[in-house]
Amino acid sequence: MKKLILLAVLFSAGTAAHAADQTATPQDAYDMVLKASYVLENMGEEGLEAFSHKEGDFWKGDLYITVWNCDEKRMVFHINPKLIEMGDKAWDLQGKTGVYLGRELCAAAKNPNGGWVEYWWPKPGETEPSRKITFIVQVPGQPYQVTAGIYDETTIEQLKKQFGQ
Repeated sequence: MKKLILLAVLFSAGTAAHAADQTATPQDAYDMVLKASYVLENMGEEGLEAFSHKEGDFWKGDLYITVWNCDEKRMVFHINPKLIEMGDKAWDLQGKTGVYLGRELCAAAKNPNGGWVEYWWPKPGETEPSRKITFIVQVPGQPYQVTAGIYDETTIEQLKKQFGQ
C-alpha cells in the first residue's frame, strides 16, 4: 500500500514533463534523476515500471530515465528494449569520441552527489552524433544507478558548479 501511495503522490504532483515546451534543460535532467532515484530507493525493482510511460513524470521530449546495474555491467531499464537485450554488451557501447558509456557513467555514479558525463550520440531518428550530457546518481540501498541525458552545450565544469559536485 505504501508503494502505491508513493507512486500516486509522485504522478499526481506533475512536473515540467507535462509542459508544452518539450526542450529539456540540465535542471530538468537533474531533477528527473533525483525523483527516479527516490522511486527506486523506496520501491526497488518494482519501481522500474514507472519509467516506461511517455505520459508520466519521467519523460520530457528527448529526456527520459535509464537505469544501470553497474555491478552487473548492464542496463536494467531503457526506452529502447534492444539495449536491455544486449546485456553486458551495452557496457562496451562507445560514443563518437570513444567514451565507453557504461564505464564512464558508472564511474561518475561513485561520486557522493552523482556526476555528469559528456559524450557524442545520435539524437533519436538521426545518424550523426551530437553532444550529449548525462547526469547519474547511485540509488541509496539499491544496486541501481539512474541517469537522464540531454543534448546541450553546457560545459561539465558549469554543471559541476551549478549542481555542487
